[in-house]
Amino acid sequence: MFFFIAKRARNALILLFLASVLCFSLVVSAPGNIAILIAELRTPTATKADIAKVAEEIGLNKPLLIRYTDWLGNAAHGNFGISYKTGEDVGTSLRSRLSVTATLVAGGAMVALVFSLLIGFLGALWAHRMPDHIARGLALFGASTPSFFVGALLVYAFSVSFKIFPTFGYDGFRSFILPWLTIAMLPAAVLSRVVRVGLEEAMARPFVLTAMSKGFKRERILVRDALPNIAPTYLNALGTQIGLMVVGAVVVEPLFAWQGVAELFLTGIRFRDFMVVQACLLIFITFFIILNVIVDVLMMLTDPRMRRQRSGS
Repeated sequence: MFFFIAKRARNALILLFLASVLCFSLVVSAPGNIAILIAELRTPTATKADIAKVAEEIGLNKPLLIRYTDWLGNAAHGNFGISYKTGEDVGTSLRSRLSVTATLVAGGAMVALVFSLLIGFLGALWAHRMPDHIARGLALFGASTPSFFVGALLVYAFSVSFKIFPTFGYDGFRSFILPWLTIAMLPAAVLSRVVRVGLEEAMARPFVLTAMSKGFKRERILVRDALPNIAPTYLNALGTQIGLMVVGAVVVEPLFAWQGVAELFLTGIRFRDFMVVQACLLIFITFFIILNVIVDVLMMLTDPRMRRQRSGS
């Protein structure tokens, strides 16, 4: 167990190093002179002396390797440079927005977890009957509908027509409901099929026949025996869908006027603010890598076959 976690942590550090090189190269290879952009932000009528001073401040005169190590050290302490568009510190903007995106993704993951288990379990409980057909139809609809369309429908139905939830903003629990439902729709649909198919396969195994011969009811067998068997597969799919929720946040945050990291990333792309794009990419990639490590560890803890394989190797 310890060696497995150590190996995954080592691989994660290697991936983080490669990601940092990629993100640093994004700014280095960007067209134009960064010093001119920053100098003009400070003074619209910047002179050559002002540009040279800025170049000296941000280290453009240093060798590329020294610039990378300086940037990496600053990034490790939360210093990602200055925004070309606003002139503000990128690290400060990120810290104020991280909680917004974390709330969106965490809430969406919980909604997707509950809905997928409920829909998949009900479909397996009444297999090939009306509840199963309804669950399959809901999953097909959820997996086929884009997030921006789901969000627009929810806003029209629950905000404009019934006036139950606010249309936009990040203020209190009621403002969280529609964004959570929007970002969770597609992952919940995909995960419900993972649960339904996994339970159907588990119910065809010999241990189910043994349990049925003892007089156990179908729902008890599903909860006590079948669900634990699909846990590794479900955790793997859940981790993938949580990662995709970060991508979905790029659509959901602007739709509901949430000032999160994804919205900042989109703004950085729109205005070619490479320092913002660089910092957001590094945050996203770091999240994906850490998430994969957590999922791998949880899969090993829930799958005895993986533990035996690791202990034997």
